[in-house]
Amino acid sequence: MRAYFTPRSGANTVLVVWSGAQVETDSVWTGYRVRRTIKGISPTPLELIGEYRARDRVTGACLASAVPCDLSQFHFYGRGLFFKGFRNNLAGGQYIIDYPPGAPVDSCDSCRVFVDQGNLGGFTSRYAVTSIDTLHLTANDFTESPVDSSEIVTVQPSDPPESNLERVGVVPNPFRASAEWDPAPGQNRVHFIHLPAGSTVRIFTSNAELVRVLTQNPNANPGGVTGDLEWDLKNSDGRKVVSGIYIYQVESPQGHHTKGHFVVIR
Repeated sequence: MRAYFTPRSGANTVLVVWSGAQVETDSVWTGYRVRRTIKGISPTPLELIGEYRARDRVTGACLASAVPCDLSQFHFYGRGLFFKGFRNNLAGGQYIIDYPPGAPVDSCDSCRVFVDQGNLGGFTSRYAVTSIDTLHLTANDFTESPVDSSEIVTVQPSDPPESNLERVGVVPNPFRASAEWDPAPGQNRVHFIHLPAGSTVRIFTSNAELVRVLTQNPNANPGGVTGDLEWDLKNSDGRKVVSGIYIYQVESPQGHHTKGHFVVIR
């Protein structure tokens, strides 16, 4: 199971990909549920955001068809958008839902894909997929397999690199003690956003003392190509910076510059 973000398909779209080859041979399998936690945002962990029901209804389209219904095509009933096999996502030579090239390869005909178009950029999200039996109920709900903690995947959507410096910024600004996307208590982060790939970011105190030099890596995020850059609010010696106003200077690989400021409040 993997998760990828693809801003080209719409703001903060996440593709959750898994193989259903084994579970779908079970006689009681009739669908999937996708659950998600957005760190710092979701009121309860692993909320239900998508449900695919394979065999709980016979549609008029199926009855009118001269061949059996092809369950590998798009399914809009249930909740959310699911499809099977990346090549079934191809129409007129164009992918209906885009995905990071080569991740995964489009030859995965057995892959199940869920499209989450309601994610939030910059926030860490955790996804789980469960199987369901829609023909038998448990506590007035479909019978659902337990969440496998080893199969939970994490992704942090972000925007792709920019071609110029016009939209460079820092979030949150001001930084107040913590941010919703901090990995853990005490592990603080601010994000430089909308950077060109490979940009250099220099951070100074308000007295023009150099605090840290960082280099943007577009491949740092395993979920996709990113134009973001994290700073852990530490100087070059590994010490946490104090409250104050900080100046940043961004230099693109082409030698263009921009600058701005942000505030840290401990």
